[in-house]
Amino acid sequence: MVMVTLTALLVLPGAIVGIAAQLPLRLAVATSIPVSFGIAAIASYVYGRIDVPWTLAGYAVATAVTTAVVGVVGLLITGVGWIRRRRRRRAARPATSRSRRRKRTRGRSQAARATAGRPADSAGRAAARAGRRSWWWLLPGTAVLVSAWLIGQMIITELSAMPGGTANVFQGWDAHWHANYIRFIHDEGLASPDHAGALRYPENSATLYYPSTWHAIAALVMALRGIGAVETYNLVQIGSVALVFPLGVAALAWLITHRRFSRPVVATSAAVAAMATALFPGLPFMEVMVAATPSAVANGLAGLGAAVVVAAVADRRLIPAAALGLVGIGGVHPSGMVTAAVIVLFWWLFDALWRPVRGRLRDFLVLAGVGLAGVLTLLPQILTVSAEADDISAFEFEINADRAATWGKAAALQVRHVEDFGVRWVLLSLAALGVIVMLRRLVLWPILLWGGLLVVCVNAMGHFGNWTGGTLRALGSVFYNDPRRIGVVMAVVVAAAVGVGVGAFVQMLAGWLGRLIDPITDPDGRGVTGLRVAVALAALVGTGSWVIQTSPEYAVAAGTNQRWGRLVDGHDLAAFRWLSEQPRAYSGQIYTNPDEGSGWMYATDGLPSTSRHYLAPGETAPLTSSLFMTLDQAGVNPAVDAALAELGVTYVYISPPNYWGFQKPNPHLLELDATPGLVKVYNDSQVRIFAVRAAFSDAELAQILADSPFPPHARAPLTLESEIPE
Repeated sequence: MVMVTLTALLVLPGAIVGIAAQLPLRLAVATSIPVSFGIAAIASYVYGRIDVPWTLAGYAVATAVTTAVVGVVGLLITGVGWIRRRRRRRAARPATSRSRRRKRTRGRSQAARATAGRPADSAGRAAARAGRRSWWWLLPGTAVLVSAWLIGQMIITELSAMPGGTANVFQGWDAHWHANYIRFIHDEGLASPDHAGALRYPENSATLYYPSTWHAIAALVMALRGIGAVETYNLVQIGSVALVFPLGVAALAWLITHRRFSRPVVATSAAVAAMATALFPGLPFMEVMVAATPSAVANGLAGLGAAVVVAAVADRRLIPAAALGLVGIGGVHPSGMVTAAVIVLFWWLFDALWRPVRGRLRDFLVLAGVGLAGVLTLLPQILTVSAEADDISAFEFEINADRAATWGKAAALQVRHVEDFGVRWVLLSLAALGVIVMLRRLVLWPILLWGGLLVVCVNAMGHFGNWTGGTLRALGSVFYNDPRRIGVVMAVVVAAAVGVGVGAFVQMLAGWLGRLIDPITDPDGRGVTGLRVAVALAALVGTGSWVIQTSPEYAVAAGTNQRWGRLVDGHDLAAFRWLSEQPRAYSGQIYTNPDEGSGWMYATDGLPSTSRHYLAPGETAPLTSSLFMTLDQAGVNPAVDAALAELGVTYVYISPPNYWGFQKPNPHLLELDATPGLVKVYNDSQVRIFAVRAAFSDAELAQILADSPFPPHARAPLTLESEIPE
């Protein structure tokens, strides 16, 4: 039911807005997810400005307001288009005399009588076929749903076998923050991205802008389903990534083929691309494993966002969906909006600029207008990201390999974590077939896009030693100059190329076979149509069978890697539960070491830890940072006691080891037993809990010690000490 709830929250609002824009139902649904994210992105920011809590009712109100606005805009677009068409018809109407009109009428009547009873010619058959309603869109639509179900089901099956099942605590970097953020929005009703400092820096709620749109939707799922933050994070992460990647890849395949290929080729290419998404370990599976969820969701949607923007050039009804979609993608993660913009830029520079849709100026004005609307709506975020550009560009992910090796690794998509599964030669061969098809039809922009991404990825693996390296580093900073993140976008392009190669090839076979059998069996061409449907379904079944045989290996990594007790095990979970029942546990703060990841206590039990992210707060939270090196002086150093009192610290929670190898053990936190200002009240395995003496009376301290299942004065038996409590 969690997946049903998530799907409804992502589809229904955007679909309602699409219908208000007078889109057909299938287009309204197809474009709904980024539009829904756009509604949430705008509403969460506005609600934060006016102190309105983020709730399901608030989401519904925002949807209603957006529907009304878009409905008015849609009527204006439709009305302007109708007026223009009427004027063109009037201008084209010749000023002829009545006699000349009668002559033309008599001529048409004679021609009609002369051709009466004759079979329709080929042009007539083509016109009749063009007038029929097409159902080819069902093919990629079904493929997206099946692919999403396969991806989600495979990962959830593996996760369910872990301790705690779908509520298993992820033992990695980003999930710590994401789960805490979901809990924060659920508890506080504050989803505005510029208020993230209230979570990140509990000392002073310092200003921090963090894209919160995905977390806002997840918080609604948490409220509707009544589950914990950890389970919400796990399931919403899997569900959203499983859905957006096939959808985005299919949309990119459509964008590549829709101007130069027939409808069956377009539909088959998009469907195969959606199904083949699960064959790429770097798309849904490794992103789940490393917990880079907002980035994965945004870049997974980038292909769809770009496709809607391009389609808006031809169909102005799509302009609201295109603008809102860009806002939604950027609200999930800025890199996704940049990816969508780059795709549109390459399409325009290397295709539409030479073969315009409605004219170069008109095309440019639509694209610029949509882009400007997205940028202005997210201007606070863009300015904040620009201000933090130095911090973002400081990330380093270079590898120890020579230049030739980095080119080979990037071209073969062998980036971090993905390289554990080796080169997928068959997929790369099918993508090469797609490149040949594109070259034959002179569709060059996807190839150039892939080449540009390749150069940026290679530079991230090992910087070029001249001005080129600096320029490419600046371009790659939106992806943290991480080859894995850049590799995600490259894999999306390659997956779309696989769909193009297979789709064009099987439909070419259907055309050959049709030319052989149609003159004998069906002069009207229905035999070719049946063959085209048959080969498309065969391609989908074959790709799906391949997924079922191959992808479970990737799902194991996504569902089980970083799921063992590296940071938070049963001892920690039991300690969290005990601490949540103690006096003053929620009235102050609980000091935790950010290096140990024990800030998970906020996501699991709502305990107000000082560190809710693996990164230390640094100078932004000076008191919290000072205690990192001076806590062992509590009760001796007045400055330390004053810091504890000002922060309202009531407990200290220590649970080594650290997360990263470069994080050295901190004796100021590991050697607190003799600290006068602290009283050890819990001692189980790696977990040590201290009460701040000044925060409690002697009677309260005595009661806490009496309630402790692992008091420091009573050493537990070794068998109990080594076992993880249930």
